[in-house]
Amino acid sequence: MDNAPAAQGRPRLRIAVEKVGPDEVTVSVRGELDLATADQLRSAISALLNRGAVTCIGLDLRGLDFIDSTGIGTLVVAQRICQQVGVKLRLTAVNAFAARILGVVGVDDSLGLPPAHPDTVDLVGVD
Repeated sequence: MDNAPAAQGRPRLRIAVEKVGPDEVTVSVRGELDLATADQLRSAISALLNRGAVTCIGLDLRGLDFIDSTGIGTLVVAQRICQQVGVKLRLTAVNAFAARILGVVGVDDSLGLPPAHPDTVDLVGVD
């Protein structure tokens, strides 16, 4: 699944789903996760949950350029819904920008992001 709506000739959000195990997928999110695009991520995660046979969804946010409160809320709600249906949703990779934002608003722990370290420059791996 690859989702790339055009906004003035360039994609604002790209979502790619890759199967990484018999019941595990990684969802890579690139671009801007905000009010205008959060519904695309909600739809992608909902489709995975509705399809069934997935017990773990990894989120790769390395390519995230921007995230607003709607995007953050989408991640938090997705984590809660996944937990309710017995699917583990976890961050597998986060760039320094996204890690900082998630930490500032206080959702880093609930999304499984490890504590930030001063020497973290580009990527925080969560496995």
